[in-house]
Amino acid sequence: MSDWIDEGPSESDLERFNRRHEGFCPECSCRVYDDAEFCPECSMQIGGRIMPKPRVQRDAQNRLTVIVTILVLIGLLGWLVF
Repeated sequence: MSDWIDEGPSESDLERFNRRHEGFCPECSCRVYDDAEFCPECSMQIGGRIMPKPRVQRDAQNRLTVIVTILVLIGLLGWLVF
């Protein structure tokens, strides 16, 4: 019996089926295809709902947005008070 390892679709398969849209699982940030029903890593039901960025990158961007918003509000309040 041979050990078979799933290496995913080949480049020619991707071109043939025009499936180049990849994203990330919203739960574990594993790379998945856009029409995946389940994540191959965490088995979460995705149903085609993929994220364009990994969770870590998305969380960092959200934190940065909150920090910048707070700094702008502090600046505006300081400008209005003085």
